[in-house]
Amino acid sequence: MHMESRREFNKELLGSLVALGLIETLFAKNLFADAVQPVVERWMVDLHTLSQDLKKGKVKDIDFQAKLEELYRRVDLPGLIKLIDLDRLAKDLKYPAKGARNLGVDLSKVEGLPRRLVFGKQIFALRKGRSVVPHGHDNMCTGFIILRGDFRGKHYDRVEDHNDHYLIKPTIDRLFKPGDCSTISDHKDNVHWFKAETDAAAIFNVHVMGYNPDNPNTSARVYVDPDGEKVAGGLIVAKKITSRQCHEKYG
Repeated sequence: MHMESRREFNKELLGSLVALGLIETLFAKNLFADAVQPVVERWMVDLHTLSQDLKKGKVKDIDFQAKLEELYRRVDLPGLIKLIDLDRLAKDLKYPAKGARNLGVDLSKVEGLPRRLVFGKQIFALRKGRSVVPHGHDNMCTGFIILRGDFRGKHYDRVEDHNDHYLIKPTIDRLFKPGDCSTISDHKDNVHWFKAETDAAAIFNVHVMGYNPDNPNTSARVYVDPDGEKVAGGLIVAKKITSRQCHEKYG
């Protein structure tokens, strides 16, 4: 069946199921995920296409952020969780004393996706009180969507980049719940930090590296301390620190 035809078929199917009151029955029999699987796979293909457009310079990074957040907002979250096999990955998971556990995601069986993806993907799994510690990036666009649990999420614009510090400006500070999302690029909300407010919390992350030909720096994390001196204009002097220092303080 053609991908678009199949998607329309599944939309009609789900509408019929709602009308007949069969959704709960299908969940109980583990059949609902099978019904929505093609829709989630199509969503994943759309994610790859958008990432490809960014890498080829067809969309600007800030526009990519807006489109990625729009894509995240319309995902079927239970379907995504099923597709990436979160229950299996999180079963008997040993969380680190500090920071997040990084879990790989296998998308090789998703219909319509090429074997070589433009975007990287991973899951960050955390227990209560642990963090994806504050850091920035160069030459990378990243998008988060909360899969499970509550998080306190903070973002900052990187206004200036110096040898030993960033000059940053707070942009986002709020509670993130399942289905909520955020993004970063070289030009918007570049520094981010997520702290789990509940146990067994998980974030799905995608990232596109090397998209900005004007930025010669590598895409590795730049760990910073946002608890720095406050200066004029609502800015903060965020010193660059090591991963160990950052995880000791914020992990």
